This record gives sequence, structure tokens and C-alpha cells, in this order.
Amino acid sequence: MKHLFLLLIFLFGFSFAHAQKDILLTINNEVINSEEFTRVYEKNSELIKEDESNAPEDYLELFIDYKLKVQEAYRLGLNNKKSYQDELSAYRAQLAKSYLNDVKVTEELVKEAYDRTVNELNARHILVRVSPDASPNDTLMAYRSIAQARERIINGENFEKVARAISEDPSAKKNGGNLGWFKAFKMVYPFENAAYNTAINEVSKPFRTSFGYHIVQPIAARKSKGKVQVAHIMVALNQNDSTIIPEERINEVSKLLGEGASFETVTLNYSDDRASYKKGGKLEEFEQGQLSSAAFEKTAFSLENIGAISQPFKTEFGWHILKLLSKTPVPTYMDARVALTNKVTRDVRAQVISDKLDNKLRNKYNVVLDEGLQPYLESIFPEKYSETKIVLNNELALSNVAFTLGKKKATYTYKMVADYLLASYSRKTYRYRDQFVKEGVQSFVSAVLKNYHLEHLEEEDQGFSDILKEYKEGLLLFDLLETNIWKKAQQDSIGLQEFFLRNKEDYRSVKTYETTVCTTKSKSLAKKYRNSLSKGITPEKAVLSLNNKNDTPILLSTRVLTEDELPEGQHLSKGVSELIEDGDNFIVYDVTAITEAKDQLLKDVRGVVISDYQKELENKFVKNLRDKSTITINKEVLNTLITKYEN
Repeated sequence: MKHLFLLLIFLFGFSFAHAQKDILLTINNEVINSEEFTRVYEKNSELIKEDESNAPEDYLELFIDYKLKVQEAYRLGLNNKKSYQDELSAYRAQLAKSYLNDVKVTEELVKEAYDRTVNELNARHILVRVSPDASPNDTLMAYRSIAQARERIINGENFEKVARAISEDPSAKKNGGNLGWFKAFKMVYPFENAAYNTAINEVSKPFRTSFGYHIVQPIAARKSKGKVQVAHIMVALNQNDSTIIPEERINEVSKLLGEGASFETVTLNYSDDRASYKKGGKLEEFEQGQLSSAAFEKTAFSLENIGAISQPFKTEFGWHILKLLSKTPVPTYMDARVALTNKVTRDVRAQVISDKLDNKLRNKYNVVLDEGLQPYLESIFPEKYSETKIVLNNELALSNVAFTLGKKKATYTYKMVADYLLASYSRKTYRYRDQFVKEGVQSFVSAVLKNYHLEHLEEEDQGFSDILKEYKEGLLLFDLLETNIWKKAQQDSIGLQEFFLRNKEDYRSVKTYETTVCTTKSKSLAKKYRNSLSKGITPEKAVLSLNNKNDTPILLSTRVLTEDELPEGQHLSKGVSELIEDGDNFIVYDVTAITEAKDQLLKDVRGVVISDYQKELENKFVKNLRDKSTITINKEVLNTLITKYEN
């Protein structure tokens, strides 16, 4: 119930950020400006635009009631309850996560991933390996090697020939660098990016991944066909029984199927695929490019209708016959969006999002590192990684300021950075000290920026502050009303009984009519229907008879109606009514039972009574708050708002 209540509070639109604008009112010394009220009013106006209380002066009364209740919650100290603090802390942590992601960048990456899911590539590549922490000289040598390979291909040499000679991908000697078909998430993201951003038959410029330097050449593109699921019968090429000739056996199987034999039974008796024959040959659903046999995939995707059976065909594994079990088309973007977002935020692509935020924060806070930081840190680590124990003992140097952050100049010392590097030193070996230190310092700054940004979101981001304050006050209001109104209404049996007796007339049951209703636009058909009922013919048979002889529709329904639901001025008694004209229609009621209005017991209407009693208690509660509060409205500012919104 609490989360539903908080949702309603958000929909109601209360957002309470201060701004130095015209003062609209004060409530017990709390100053509320016109901008705050305007924001609330405009945010909520769409929800009540048809309501009589849509005028600013009427809405102001609702606003005052809300503020009074929130003030009372603070006065009672509900904000100090551990349960409140815990829930607020958990919500803040969850809300803050969304402020660490660039929504626009994430959406762009999701759309990109979807496009690369729908559109598949066939490509080939050449790899020259170089480790991520390679020396500048080794890196340059690898780059020159891949650049020379590219020049050879551009100048006319065969790509596959160059790949077999140059590529350090172990499979290149066999396949000439051919990768086959792939789509989003099948390759590391930098490779996928280079492939999809290079035109068909063009050779990309050299690019680097964690494996080394590559060049890639897309050679074909196609639309994804989604997924298929098939069952298969396989006759292996290698048979223990020399009398079995695989091609002849598969043709015999095909003939059996053509004569109506069950696919599952034939599979059980003849398939050599030990993994699937007991399951009727059923395989897991697969996509194009997922299997090692192009012929198998081609045949599977060529089957059009569910249940269709292929002709025999040969692969490197044996002879096969397929039966199509299902086809799953590529999902629409909206259907795939949630799953793709989860993949994107877990994939290497998440680093793109993180880097965007990091750059944004670096620009925002203008981090300037002390010039002596890098040299000092290099001085305390060995030139090449060893298991040497590092001892920080230069207190004077360690106390130096590495950089500061924010308006209040949060200070980060050399020691803080050194401790951060030491924490990774024991688990992260390195070949080059300067690279280790440089990357460690950048990682420390990124972590500090993220934490600082999270800790200071209220002062750094007005939107975050507004949402969090809405939630704070929503929690308080829920707790206040639950204790003082909702629980009291449910637990105060004497008060509830007294309220019920005072308002007993409001809870009388209404008079109802159980009736069969016949409606038609033809007056003559309505008369014929009524005459049929007077002769004892059932409504269903009467309508069936008339519909068989006439084109004008006659509708029949069984309803339980109150007097308010009858045509204006009509009163029914048991039996068949007179012919009633209602607009363009003619109606005949056949009333089978009437239930008179009567007083009800509290137990029969308890839920409704409790709800009404809660409203009465809340009205009294708010009146009491108003009576003991000082509320001052600036009429001049209010009149300005009334004039602004009167049209």
C-alpha cells in the first residue's frame, strides 16, 4: 500500500525546491514562493483539468493541507524513525544509480545494438597480437605490421593470402581470416564497431582491441531471419555396419515419411544422433550462424510451414532430414528493448557509458592534478613489477594535496592516491611503472569523482533533489496518515459504529431489477417480441425467430439494473414491461425478480464505511492543524496567478 500511496503523491505532483521568487504564502514560518506553487499547480493541472477546483485559489487550499500534514510529521519526529531512515537510504541509493548513467547515450547504444541484431555481417580479419600493457616500441611495431598488411590488400593482394601469411589468429591459416556471419554481442565491442562502420568490401583502418591490432573487411550483409527449431534424422557417414550405405538409408527413411510414418517413430528407429533420437530428433532453437554447418542452417531456414519435412541433404556429419517445429521472428525494437538494455549495461558497451560520465564529471569539476604527483608515485614503486613490499614513510610528501573537488574544496592527498595504487599493486602486475601509475591515478580520480558526485547529488542536481524530497515527504505523509487516520478507522470499532449509525441512510442498498433486456431500432419488431413473451415464448426463442425473418438486428442481454440505470422516468414491475422508446431504440424489459432497497448491517458494507470514516477523520485532523497554525496568503501574488491562469 505504501508504494501505491507514494506513487499517487508523485502523480499529484508535489515538488518543493526553493527559489528566491515572490512569496505566495507562509505556513507556521515556512516561506513558500510562487514558483514552487506554480510548478506544483502546472504539473497537477492535467489531472484535474475537468474539475471545478482547477482554479489556482481552490488548488491552493489542497496545497496548504498537504504542507500542514508534512509539517506535523516533522513535528512528531517521524523523520527520525529507523524504518524511515532505512527506507529513504535504500531509495536514495537506487535513485542515484540512474544519475550515473547517461540516458541518451544508453538509448543510442541500445538502438545501435538492435540494428546490429537485425542486420548481420559476414567479414574477415587479420590480427597482429600486442598485449594491453605493451611498451611503446612493441605497440609501434605491431601497428606498423598491421598497417603494412592493409597496404598490401589495398594494392591488390588477396586478403585471404595476406591473412594466412600475417595474421596471428590461430584459425587464419585454415580459414584465411574468414569469420562467417555474426551480429551484435558476438564479437568484442571495438571489433564489432569497426566491422559495422566499414563499408562492404572496404578494408578498415587499423584498430586496437584487448587482443591486439586488427583490420577487418566486411564482405556481405543480410537481414536476420530470427530463430528456428527443428527435429532431425541423421544417418552418419561412418557406419559400423558395412551393409548400410548412408545415402541409400536416408532415401529409405524419406520414403517411409512420405508414406505417412511418424517422424518421431522413424527418428527413434533410424537416427544415428544419440543426443536427440529419443526426443524425436528435437534440437534446441538456433539462429543463422550459430551452427557449424551452413548446409544444415540453410535447409532449416528454407522450410516455410510448421511441420514441413525437408528432402534428404548431406553435411560433413552425415545425411539429414529436417522437420520444422517452430519459427521465431526477430522481435520488434520495443519488445527487445529491455533485454538489450540489460545486455548493453553488462557488456563492454557499459564502459562507453562510464567514459561519457567520467568525461562529463572531469569537465564539471575541472580536476587539476598536482605536477609532483606522478613523479612521486613512480619513485615509490619498482621500475618492473616485483613482490617488493612498499612502505610509505615520507610523511611530508604524502601530505601534499593531489587535487581538490567542489565548491568546498574537498581535499585528496598524495597518500590517498598512493594507498589506492598499493591496493591494486599486489594483484595487478605490470611491465612498465609509468603506465601502471598513470592508469592508477586516472582510475582513482574517476572513482573519487563518481563517489563525490553521488554524495553531493542534492546540491549538484536540482532534479535529483526535488525527486528525493518528494519521496521523503511522501514517506512521512504515509506514516502520519497510517497512524492517525487509517489504522484508527480500522481499529476504533466504537467510533466506526457511531459513524455508521449517523450516516446509515447513505449505506442503504438500492432497489434492483433482474431483467432480460431486448433492444431494437424497429418498433414493429419490438412489439412482435413483446407479444411473443406474452404467449409464454422465452426471450431467446422469440429473438431467434425474429432474427431469422428480419434484417434489423435485435439485441438481447441479461442485466441487474438499478432505477438510476433505467431510461428517464421509467419504473418497472415484475413481468413484461410496456414498449419503451429510448432515443432511436425501442426497449422491452422482462423483469424476473425485484430486490427492494433496505438498511444494511455494518458487516456487509464495512469496507466502504471504513473508507468514508477515514475521510471524516482526515478532514477533522486537517481542520485541527489549520486551527492551531498561522497561515498568511499574499493576495497580490495570488491574484497575479489567478489572472495568469484564468483563460
